[in-house]
Amino acid sequence: MPVTVEVSGGVAVIRVDTPLGAAAARLRAVLPTLGGFDALVLYGCERALSADPKGVVYVGAAERRAHARELRALRDELAALPVPVVAAIGGNAFGAVAELAMACDHRVLAEGGGLVRVTGQQVLMARRVTADEALRMGMVDQVVPPGAVLSAAVALARRCMSAARRP
Repeated sequence: MPVTVEVSGGVAVIRVDTPLGAAAARLRAVLPTLGGFDALVLYGCERALSADPKGVVYVGAAERRAHARELRALRDELAALPVPVVAAIGGNAFGAVAELAMACDHRVLAEGGGLVRVTGQQVLMARRVTADEALRMGMVDQVVPPGAVLSAAVALARRCMSAARRP
């Protein structure tokens, strides 16, 4: 299953095990069904919140536009949630996926990962911001070893919940 949800201790963890562009519609369908959570973690394995830049080139224009529309709609829905949203990024986040991660309230990025903005139509250009650079610039809250991304994101979500409960 490309999208699974687990709620524990007030934190909903949405795990995406397929490239997010393809799973965005399913993820958007899951969001309204969630209940009983005070923070949300969007976790993608390296393939999910990351994207293969070659996929941008080899996918047809209509499919690329459809994926971008779904990701923008998902970005807007996540940004509108009344709870803290933490993106757990297990690798490199490209283009609209990086934009989606930046729309979350907080971000945890794997060491060696990065955020990449892809621009252009005829000629694609990209600039990769490394994990260390993203941390220095305040683009991510934490950089952790790849195997610790999910646990660090859940811990950050719990801290956000605790901070919101304080008077």
